[in-house]
Amino acid sequence: MDTLGFAPIGLLLAAAMSVTNVMTDVWRKRALDQRDLFPATFWIRIAVAVVFALVLLVQILRGEPIVIRDAGLLFGLFQLAPVPTFMIYLVLDVGLITIVMWLYFRALQISPLSMCIPFLAFTPVFLIPSTYIILGQKPEPIKLLGVALIVVGSLAMHRQLFAVGWLAPVKAVLEYKGSRYMLIVALIFSLTNPLDAKLVKMSDVFTESFAYGLGLCISFYLLAKSQKGDFAAAARGNVKWIVLAGLFDAVSLLFQLASYAYIPVVITVSIKRAGIVLSVFAGWLFFREREITDKVIAASVMFCGVLILYLKVTPSQAFAIVAATLVGMSLALYATREKRPGAEKA
Repeated sequence: MDTLGFAPIGLLLAAAMSVTNVMTDVWRKRALDQRDLFPATFWIRIAVAVVFALVLLVQILRGEPIVIRDAGLLFGLFQLAPVPTFMIYLVLDVGLITIVMWLYFRALQISPLSMCIPFLAFTPVFLIPSTYIILGQKPEPIKLLGVALIVVGSLAMHRQLFAVGWLAPVKAVLEYKGSRYMLIVALIFSLTNPLDAKLVKMSDVFTESFAYGLGLCISFYLLAKSQKGDFAAAARGNVKWIVLAGLFDAVSLLFQLASYAYIPVVITVSIKRAGIVLSVFAGWLFFREREITDKVIAASVMFCGVLILYLKVTPSQAFAIVAATLVGMSLALYATREKRPGAEKA
């Protein structure tokens, strides 16, 4: 049983993690603006890897050795030594995360921050079938209410299109590149989470973070070289944003790990997902993104769905959250509706 409470320091660390996570996307978007994606991403990953290398070095100097532990059969099929097993899982994880980052960063390049980041709320939705297939864990039926809220929120983001047709918002979610890329990112995240957990279990958080960070540096270097990317051009006049993106990325993860010692993991993750609402405001504040009212409403609804998925709630509590969310969304949408030209004369 989880005996952790709600220590103020833990909540403060989780809040700092959520804010720095949103700011990471801001600096990433700055660093990638009008840059060749692969070499720019390579430099960002170098900055992240340097931070984790320093943290790992501190751990080693404190007397914490690097240990790779046995994790049983590889994929439940083959018995190998711990190090080869770790490397196989690591290569698979790095390969999937490389795809994730290409899609994620491409979405940041072509889409408003407030339009693409909220779709990361679909990660726990995709975790439901993936954990059932991989681990055989069936979700509680009440969790489907959280899924419903996330879907409703994603459609509310395009509510103006209901005037075109009932399926128009659905088509917009699937056809809008930024949204589509982030949905694929959320799907792949649902597959990499078990791999990350396996790698941490075989080593430790800092060793795994540095190993996969180094792996990403290598993968994006090879991708950039294969595309004949210009590394110098990607870094020229861009060092500040690259360093900020890498630093905030690493610090966000460190805040997240530190909070686990004071509050339950599900609380930390829930606070992290609150960032989907903050990202909308960040898009407005840093990139002058407009027409964010619908996005704020939609992201808030999606966040309420995430809460139901992550937190332990009773059926009555879940239904109460859904009812309150839908009522609040309806009132907000009504209050912010746009009057059609000539409506008053009619």
